[in-house]
Amino acid sequence: MSAAPYPWLDTAWQRLRASRARPAQALLLAGPRGVGKGELAQAWAQALLCEAPQTGGAACGACPACHWFATGGHPDFLRVSLQEKTNREGETRLATAIEVDQAREAVEFVQLSTYRAGHRVVLIDPADMLNLAAANALLKVLEEPPLNTVFVLVSDQPRRLLPTIRSRCTRLDIGLPPVEMALRWLAGQGVSDAENLLALSGGTPLDALRWVEGGELDERRGVLENLARPERLDPVTLGERWKALSPQVWHTLAYKWLGDLLAVRLQGDVQFNRDFSGTLARLGPQANLARLLTLARTQADDGRTLTHPLNRALQLQAWLVRYRHIFG
Repeated sequence: MSAAPYPWLDTAWQRLRASRARPAQALLLAGPRGVGKGELAQAWAQALLCEAPQTGGAACGACPACHWFATGGHPDFLRVSLQEKTNREGETRLATAIEVDQAREAVEFVQLSTYRAGHRVVLIDPADMLNLAAANALLKVLEEPPLNTVFVLVSDQPRRLLPTIRSRCTRLDIGLPPVEMALRWLAGQGVSDAENLLALSGGTPLDALRWVEGGELDERRGVLENLARPERLDPVTLGERWKALSPQVWHTLAYKWLGDLLAVRLQGDVQFNRDFSGTLARLGPQANLARLLTLARTQADDGRTLTHPLNRALQLQAWLVRYRHIFG
């Protein structure tokens, strides 16, 4: 891959390619979700493993190493990520952390001889989901990686990483793309109403695209149209109806709606739900500031328990009662 995975990553990609002869042995790619850090990490891993790199350090895409990488079978590449787990009821869910057994597997992996006498790459994504035991298991090998071994850590929330992990890494920050560049790219993907979707996604174009591809825009409109009329809310009925929503989708919708309400209440501008600007301008001044702040704080904290086996209907009903109470 000679070009960056996305146009706004071009500068970061050029920096990585220029370092191919002497790459950082522990690299931290940090930045907001939805800007393509994971894809950049994958491209860098492939470039390091490629056996016939192009001028400038990019992967050729045609050598045996590139073919193995594309099929997920390169013997010198290990990806460490959240694993799926099956509970006692037979439900399969994504784990809430990268666990110590996975970290120990990575440590054992880098202590073996390489198969192709080149680089060995361990990609950890999302690195901020390493639990304490897993992070501690990696510390020593991150401080003194074996020869030709490269760790690439990807993180949306680098502050959640242990300071000792961060201090062992060369950090490359990936910021939000310029708005005009992001809008042009979204238009090239056939996205209509790109401006509103980009605002909804906090300026991250890949998240904007996920809203379209995920088919959740109709669900969003239905939720927000109900929240727009707090005096008519029926918490029991809506709690039952909305329990089928993905917890992540619900959390995002509610969190950004409350954020916009708070911005308007404090005489600021709507940031996320610009297609509901008129409604938010009407509701904001009616909100009790203390109650709104409390619910917004609770909503932020709830983001840490999205995968817990809570009674969704009761949880939503309680939230809707508190939301309605904001407006007296």
